[in-house]
Amino acid sequence: MMIFAREPSSSDFVFTLVIILVVIGLGVLLFLSVRKQHKKNKAQQNDEKATMGMVSLKSLEESLDEFIRVYHLSKEATAIIFSLENANEIVASFGAKTEEKIRNSVLQNVIQVLPKAAIFSEYQASNDTYVILLRGNLPQNRLQSFASYIVDTVERPVPIPGMDVQTSYSCYLGMAFYPAHAIITKELLNKADLALYMNSKNPNKKFMVYSTSFDTSEQANLTYYNEIKSAIKNEEFTLYYQPIIDYSKKSVVGYETLMRWNHPTLGVLPPNKFLSILENSGDIIWVSKWGIHSICNFYNKNLSVFKERGVVFTINLTVKQLLNASIVNDYVSIMNQYRLPPSIICLEIEEYALYEKYQTIGLTINEFIKKGFKVAIDHFGLDTNNIRKLDERKLYMIKLVAKDIVEAKDSFINARIFEILVDACKKTETNICALMVENQEDVDTIVSLGVSFEQGYFISKPLSEDETIEFIHNNEFSKNTNE
Repeated sequence: MMIFAREPSSSDFVFTLVIILVVIGLGVLLFLSVRKQHKKNKAQQNDEKATMGMVSLKSLEESLDEFIRVYHLSKEATAIIFSLENANEIVASFGAKTEEKIRNSVLQNVIQVLPKAAIFSEYQASNDTYVILLRGNLPQNRLQSFASYIVDTVERPVPIPGMDVQTSYSCYLGMAFYPAHAIITKELLNKADLALYMNSKNPNKKFMVYSTSFDTSEQANLTYYNEIKSAIKNEEFTLYYQPIIDYSKKSVVGYETLMRWNHPTLGVLPPNKFLSILENSGDIIWVSKWGIHSICNFYNKNLSVFKERGVVFTINLTVKQLLNASIVNDYVSIMNQYRLPPSIICLEIEEYALYEKYQTIGLTINEFIKKGFKVAIDHFGLDTNNIRKLDERKLYMIKLVAKDIVEAKDSFINARIFEILVDACKKTETNICALMVENQEDVDTIVSLGVSFEQGYFISKPLSEDETIEFIHNNEFSKNTNE
């Protein structure tokens, strides 16, 4: 039997075409529906900001563009950019949702003091900055009074929802004027932002007005500063840990904490790439508290490992950090928060001379010691004046460069000074640590001279958290120091 295939008819073709058109039509309807919903959601978000008295940055820029077109050089305008500093600290203490409520409360306070014609917008969400646009000629003294009032408003303590306590942001603020400083919208905002950055370098001033003295080098620093502010918010900073070992006992006694920046495009950056910007901007104060939080969190995650071995974590403190009036109370509060004893933290000071140069630093260090923190002096040097002062404070450790220790034996005077130093450290129960140890020969010489604490790349490079735990378990220095 033969079977013949039927030729497709014109009705079949029409039916198929109709099906295809229906499918395409449904797809188009679905796309339009999704797009409409997206626009609706976006509009709702803008409406929510509008109900707060805020507009989008694009709307603010368009308003300024229009103002410049209509009143070209005949009327003035002022761009004010301010920041909500220490938002990360509030998040760490009370949580992101609570911080958001506190932020909204502060922003509402700002909105209530704005002139009716002012335009208010978020400037850079990644940096917690906001911009106010004032249009029209206003006296300089009135603008400066207004800027000061904005700072006071932002820094005013607000209650924490559900708690019987208050908290507050600190604030930096910068201003720039049209047409005195710029005649283009983007440039005017950029110069106000640069003034804000300069205020961060001069925190004793309530605000800064842009000046042509803020040269191109500062402009470059501003770009880097904004990257760093974003890095803080995005938690791109981390700590690495370089082991300090007792070579005689073959045990780990501690780790020096070293800050690193996991840059999204440049990779892992060492402190010399960003620490000076943090110091100048005032964010170095944030660094000191963030560092203690990070150490305590790491310690508690590996409590049995570190506690059984009596491991001590050293953290470097700069002059600006030590001159911070609240640093002792801040550190004590953090240790209490993690329920850890201050004795697991050793505060490392760059040089002994800081005690004499800044009386406040000496008093701060004494207070740290009273609270139970350990203290170390970096780059102590073979200085008889420093040796005489060893009994003035209870120091946990002094550090000397390994090369200086090795070479001391070749000089009669230096060898004698070093012997005196070793004797003084034994009497005061101060440990000596050799820094930058490079080879086994140096280690043997240093140990023979009575110094068993060693630190350097010959022992280990700085390690990530996982590598730190692996190091303490899987090498010859894994011995329990309490044995």
